[in-house]
Amino acid sequence: MNRREFMATVGASGMALIAPVSLSGKASAGDLTPVGKYFVFAHLGGGWDPTTFCNPKGNEIRGNIDPNSRNSGSPVNRFPASSIRRAADVYTGSADIEAAMTYAPYRGTYNEMSPDQQLDDGSANQGLTTSHIQQILSGSLVGTTLTAAASTGFNWLTTTAASTVRDNARAILEGRVETVELAGSGIEAEITDVDLALTNGTQMAGNLFVFDAFVCIYADQLRVLNGIDNRTNSHSTGTTYADTGSMAQGYPDFSALYAAVNGPDRPLAWMTDGSGNNESAGLVARSTASNANIFNIIGDPTNGMTDGISTHLDRAQALRKSMQAEAENLPLRRQFQDQLYLVREQGLEFADVAADIVTPPAGSAAEQVANDVDDSRRRDHLRIAASGFASGMASSMQVGFGGFDTHGDHDNQHFGRIRTVLEDLHFMFRALDAYGVREQTTLVVGSDFGRTPWFNSGNGKDHWAVTSYMVMGNGIRGGTVVNATNALVEAKDVVVTGGEIIPQENEALRMTAAHVHIALRKLAGIENHPYTLEFPIDAEDILLFG
Repeated sequence: MNRREFMATVGASGMALIAPVSLSGKASAGDLTPVGKYFVFAHLGGGWDPTTFCNPKGNEIRGNIDPNSRNSGSPVNRFPASSIRRAADVYTGSADIEAAMTYAPYRGTYNEMSPDQQLDDGSANQGLTTSHIQQILSGSLVGTTLTAAASTGFNWLTTTAASTVRDNARAILEGRVETVELAGSGIEAEITDVDLALTNGTQMAGNLFVFDAFVCIYADQLRVLNGIDNRTNSHSTGTTYADTGSMAQGYPDFSALYAAVNGPDRPLAWMTDGSGNNESAGLVARSTASNANIFNIIGDPTNGMTDGISTHLDRAQALRKSMQAEAENLPLRRQFQDQLYLVREQGLEFADVAADIVTPPAGSAAEQVANDVDDSRRRDHLRIAASGFASGMASSMQVGFGGFDTHGDHDNQHFGRIRTVLEDLHFMFRALDAYGVREQTTLVVGSDFGRTPWFNSGNGKDHWAVTSYMVMGNGIRGGTVVNATNALVEAKDVVVTGGEIIPQENEALRMTAAHVHIALRKLAGIENHPYTLEFPIDAEDILLFG
């Protein structure tokens, strides 16, 4: 395969190899020892609405909360406060989940109005109750139909074992539940249906319960930071701030900074799909791989065509490398040559890793994950990054989700966008599990900003500086939440007492993306590294991660 064919294949596969421009001298090439601590930053592009998932607010009219509020005739959301669910009520493990951790119901599982057109009259407006959700998660799965457990004598996690409930939740997240059947459960006789997403009177789509399934499995690993002030309504500024902790141009994304500190010469050091801020500040190369077949080419670019003359080629290549190194006076270009030769010199090891990525061992968890890759290319990116962590080729990943800029038809679009995020994050955790690095990985979910706590004339929501971050995994105290917003989704100030972040009005400290990144740098152990000190962030260390 010649150079032109190789580059054409790289382009068609969705993989990009871009040269780094480093601020340091020569890095040590050849060390592919796994880092042992990994970071994933998921950017929700366009500005997400946390109030439709992890910071739920009901449908009370804004003017009833504060007569002087903007857009006083609009509700914050369409779902009633009575339908908001507690994470502890659907969680199946033994960890303590804070009672304050709540989440929004998915659209179609609640009534926007009661039969007499009340916004929230309690149970009639609620749609599916917490008990109903428990019965569904506790149901019997046959084929692609999950039949809800019967109401009579039902006891949560007793009628059905916790392990079976978790299996059902995984099936929902993995798209293996197409239909939830309510017939015979008693639920169909207990609910009031005004605008529930029912078909045939007793059936609902399985993907209506992704929010519940995700919380069921992951509540103990999740920490929610509600009330982060991103201080802007600008997409470009908000994206930069969310991903770097600074509004200054030229700062590296946290995931790029971490990769640079932990070996910019690794073949796939910073795995990025090009989303979010996507800024390396010249510290590390961007590596994008959305098609695993590229590794066959990198692992064996000649495809056996040079077997008879390999000794002569190796000798010539070594001589050429030596001559290039002697002639090259630019240290930045010399470092890139080192990175390029790293893959070549470790060819056999890389080829073995590549083979396992492209065709995982039969019957392995990695094969099951590979079989669930969809057409979006995002899941291949997630899977390849997980394998890159385990093999020492990568140390961090940036991944993006788009479509959150819902200025029109907000509810019909936004709930589905968040559902996709949760399904793909579940896929990522499966991939991390399959490659044995889940316990060593920290996930951060952030966005440009939030969305207005009111609807515009097109049933959309516009830009709002106050947002939420979700953090999970290694180094995170899960099952916890900081609720630093009021009923109108205005950010509250906070005080730090005994290691706890307590929302308070009229205090001097307000949580921002800068605080998130100070905490990330400290968690990563890179806060005093020379690269980090080149890009200072002015914010307090307030132990955001518990």
